[in-house]
Amino acid sequence: MSTVTLKGFATLPADTFADNLPSGATITGDTNGRTIPFPGQPIQGFSGVQFADKNSFWFMPDNGYGAKNNSSDFLLRIYRVDPNFRGIEAGDGSVNVLNFIQLADPDRKASFQIVNENTQDRLLTGADFDIESFDLAKDGTIWIGDEFGPYLLHFDGTGKLLDAPISTPNFAQLNTLSGKAPIVIGHRGDAGERPEHTLAAYKLGIERGADFIEPDLVSTKDGVLIARHEVNITATTNVADHPEFSDRKTTKTIDGVTETGWFADDFTLAEIKTLRAIERLPFRDQSYNGQFEIPTLQEIIDLVKEVETDTGKKIGIYPETKHPTYHDSVGLSLEEPLVDILKQNDFTDPSRVFIQSFEVGNLKELNQLIDVPLIQLLDATDVALDGTLIEKQPYDFVVSGDSRTYGDLRTAEGLKEVATYADGIGPWKRMIVSVKGTDANGDGKADDINGDGAVDDSDKTTLPPTSLINDAHAAGLLVHPYTFRNEAQYLAADYQGNPELELRQFIQLGVDGFFDDFPGTGDKVRDQIAGDFVRSPNNPDVIAGNAVSNLAASKGFEGMAINPDKTKLYPLLEGSVVGDPTNALRIHEFDIASQQFQGLVGYYKLENSANSIGDFTVINDNEYLVIERDNGQGDTAQFKKIFKVDLSQKDANGFVQKEEVADLLNIQDPNDLNQDGSTSFKFPFQTIENVLVLDENTILVANDNNYPFSVGRPPGIDNNEIIQLQLDKPLNLDPRVGLAGLNLPTSQIQGGNEDDTLYGTSGDDFLDGGEGNNTLYGNGGNNVFLAKSGNDIAYGGAGNNVFFLGNGNNSVYAGEGKNRVVTGTGNDIVYAGAGDDTISTGAGDDLIYGGSGNNIISAGTGNDRVYVGSGSDRFILDAGEGAVTIFGFSSNDQITSGSGLSSSNFTVSISGNDTLVSQGADLLATLKYVQLSSL
Repeated sequence: MSTVTLKGFATLPADTFADNLPSGATITGDTNGRTIPFPGQPIQGFSGVQFADKNSFWFMPDNGYGAKNNSSDFLLRIYRVDPNFRGIEAGDGSVNVLNFIQLADPDRKASFQIVNENTQDRLLTGADFDIESFDLAKDGTIWIGDEFGPYLLHFDGTGKLLDAPISTPNFAQLNTLSGKAPIVIGHRGDAGERPEHTLAAYKLGIERGADFIEPDLVSTKDGVLIARHEVNITATTNVADHPEFSDRKTTKTIDGVTETGWFADDFTLAEIKTLRAIERLPFRDQSYNGQFEIPTLQEIIDLVKEVETDTGKKIGIYPETKHPTYHDSVGLSLEEPLVDILKQNDFTDPSRVFIQSFEVGNLKELNQLIDVPLIQLLDATDVALDGTLIEKQPYDFVVSGDSRTYGDLRTAEGLKEVATYADGIGPWKRMIVSVKGTDANGDGKADDINGDGAVDDSDKTTLPPTSLINDAHAAGLLVHPYTFRNEAQYLAADYQGNPELELRQFIQLGVDGFFDDFPGTGDKVRDQIAGDFVRSPNNPDVIAGNAVSNLAASKGFEGMAINPDKTKLYPLLEGSVVGDPTNALRIHEFDIASQQFQGLVGYYKLENSANSIGDFTVINDNEYLVIERDNGQGDTAQFKKIFKVDLSQKDANGFVQKEEVADLLNIQDPNDLNQDGSTSFKFPFQTIENVLVLDENTILVANDNNYPFSVGRPPGIDNNEIIQLQLDKPLNLDPRVGLAGLNLPTSQIQGGNEDDTLYGTSGDDFLDGGEGNNTLYGNGGNNVFLAKSGNDIAYGGAGNNVFFLGNGNNSVYAGEGKNRVVTGTGNDIVYAGAGDDTISTGAGDDLIYGGSGNNIISAGTGNDRVYVGSGSDRFILDAGEGAVTIFGFSSNDQITSGSGLSSSNFTVSISGNDTLVSQGADLLATLKYVQLSSL
């Protein structure tokens, strides 16, 4: 648990205005006693902070009043302010507003219409962009993260937009066999909105976004392939209303099942053309009954070609050979006519045709007749109460005496066999995610949980996914499950009646395509997950109806950090993109020189899905600070914390490592800097959106006061509070970051990527060794030593030096000054001198000689050895493998908890001549030749 102390406090009153330009005229709702429009531009809503100089800061308000439709008269600006901190500056707690940068688009870089479209200055407003984060580049330009796009915005130092807003690529991590987006297959066309297997259904399916349309094929008496789901056409045509065909009603056995009705193979095509399609399912729209003919395969191909001519869209066809064994038995083989029609129409492009079947033999025959992808369909009789599948056999297996079931084809051996003649499988979706029922009354049947009078999938819950997709992919097979439908009775209770949630799960699992009765729904979810860009509902393309949103409103680039050498930006989304893991926020990498997104560096994991992030700021190349907060304020505020994340450390799911560094609801205030009569302090604001590292021990934090709405410190509305907090553990601060980064030595000595030896001057030098095994000599002065990966040696001298060395086995001779030493992973040796040094080494077995100063030593993980002198030293212990051995520990020294530890849980024991410090079963430190009963 972190302990932080309030070291500085300043406040800017809520009712502070920059000028006499009115604002807030379109606000609705309670304004907490403030009359609208306000008399000027409120200086409020701080959502990003950067250094202006060593005494002042740039604070950037957001879009104004929280929405696009109420902020058209809020001008987007960045204000320079000088807090006069109580405490650290012995000030009066006031804030002086110095000046501001007005953001504008005079050169018309925005591709959409802005509020001040036809004015000369084209000043930007909160209805144009929702700016939430910003960084200052080396060249003096300003990079801003927006939430409406979300976009990255590039301004010059005067606030002029330099480039068109940069859209956010969608770096979707797809688990498909090819890594590409899954295909959407219009199941029998758009069977959810038109009678199935009609040209109208196929055409609508294409319009809704299907990549392929699926005709089930049966044969007429005269050998023409038509689109019907079954040979028995009773349920899908109006044949019963045709008295001229009453004598055709008969009983037949299809795949071992006796059926009564009218059958396609008893009708010629001319007779079939006198019939009309009807809706098969009574709960779907019946108004189209009797309107549409039964189409032939040739007519379906003609439709697809017509669409290509008219629109350029290359739609595919996904025919199924229905009951091939039956058709063979009546002399109407399906395979040869199907292949003939495809070849006659030059429709054999493997990227536009799949052929599927529930039988095996005819697929093997087709594999010899035509070179297009084949799909082995997999079926089951039903799902048992416990979610297990009730298996069945391919009918040609029944006929041939093969005892195997579809379940056998789903085994590793079965899939291996399928791969010899087919290119993929088409499983029932319950073979991937099954459902189980509830049997409270013990009758062995699933109960009607939702009380709607029927037992269906909506009364059942999902089981964990099977390995079928991974198994099939391992065999080189595509996976195209069936059938996805929008109606509640087809959706497990877990999906809460939302078909999009089911589709998201299956796409996340890695299906390569899917059959959908409502291809418009499938296309929407597929595009949300796999589309080219991340878009919020306020994105101009979404508003125009040209794209779908895959990010919730106001969840764009709330945080954006810049790396220490200012070559990369790390924009952090506030919300999850559709299809991403639960509570996962994308951390992007953006190259400033090329102005290109480079991909994702990982995910930030929220502690609670209802939380939000507030800001993102740099510590060093790998480590950054993130504000995470709940939505409460005042007494309802329960979670307001700052975490340190390490972009170089990720788990198997891509989540970056995080560690709490500050609880903003539990701050020590021994000097009562906010003058409330208490020695404890809380920062209980709804939105806290500013954090900046000042030095290795101190951070600046400020709230977004949401003028005039938030009341985190009742009874009045919130002021802008700016605070400085002292951390209990030093940060491994890159010397180019923080206040020190504003005052780097002007003498810079640069190495390359080889093994360099650099010599400083007698003054203050910045020695940057770069990569390689470097040797750096500081000579005199207060020097900064910087090196990346490599086995480096650095000599400090008598000055106050900063050593910041990367991974490798490093040796540091710090010298006699007040030094700060930070090293990465490796077995390091550090020699401190007589000064008060701060030493932090990374993972590895390190050797540290503390010298005679009052040192702060954090040896990191590993089996470290520390020799200390006569000073009063503080040792920070971290959780992890290994333990530190300390020689020379005395009563003047202290031990405190670091990462993953709580000092209140430390235990002390004696082992021989030594004292052991542990937490639970983990040995943290051995104090050699010291016997203590307590710490």
